[in-house]
Amino acid sequence: CSMIGPQTGQVINYAVRSKDCRVCTTAASKNQQVREHACSKNWDGSSKAMEADMVIEMVREVQEKGHDIDAIIGDEDSTTIGRLRANVNDNIVNVSDKNHIRKLFGNSLYGLKKQHPMLTVKVIKYLQRCFDYIVAQGKGVPTQISADLEALSRHPFGDHQCCSSRWCRFIDNPSCLYKSFPSGKPLSNPNLQSSLKKILSTYAVHSSKLSSLGSTQANESFNRMVAAKAPKNVHYSSSGNLTYRVAACVAQKNTGHNYLVNVCIFCLSNINC
Repeated sequence: CSMIGPQTGQVINYAVRSKDCRVCTTAASKNQQVREHACSKNWDGSSKAMEADMVIEMVREVQEKGHDIDAIIGDEDSTTIGRLRANVNDNIVNVSDKNHIRKLFGNSLYGLKKQHPMLTVKVIKYLQRCFDYIVAQGKGVPTQISADLEALSRHPFGDHQCCSSRWCRFIDNPSCLYKSFPSGKPLSNPNLQSSLKKILSTYAVHSSKLSSLGSTQANESFNRMVAAKAPKNVHYSSSGNLTYRVAACVAQKNTGHNYLVNVCIFCLSNINC
């Protein structure tokens, strides 16, 4: 689990959890006493509870160094933010991730597709683009987002009375076509419109949250870096190997590939000749 500063883009803190230790497992299988070693096992609970525990640990460590954390950017996991407020700071704010919100909205549309076949993939992607643009343009202005989402429930059906010229081209040119829609014509199913309006209304209610979204893209980039150095098809977590590989990823993320040279220089300078 990684904690990355949204302004610096660097890893502030990270944590590793492992439910296995190769030395302990081998000794148990042979019914032998475990020799003295640096045990890599540091977790006995469920895998789902790992993330919340690591987030609590990282926030505490950062605060112990004299830095306050007012908000964290993450998905809609209520368990993590609930435990963080209960164990660390009950005033900490959970800022939603824009990519996660976009994914949730897309999943809702694909769920409607089962009942309304006219809601094709191209139409869904078009609605997602409109949704993304509305949220991006309404940053810091929740009332604007709420009004635009209300208009979006009518826009695909040819009703542009509530649309804004910021994102609707039909206001200036009513005769243009819907390029992503079948035959370029607006949708006409009233049941689909009712279902779409219901979905968009739930997002409009939380327009304040949508107006201040954050991004965990830097964390996803770091996760891909870890997956390259510690691929999931190889079991590194039963030894200290995984910890070293994750630490190498942190150094690479924060300082670039020069971390290899810096580590070598540090090691050579501390060798007793």
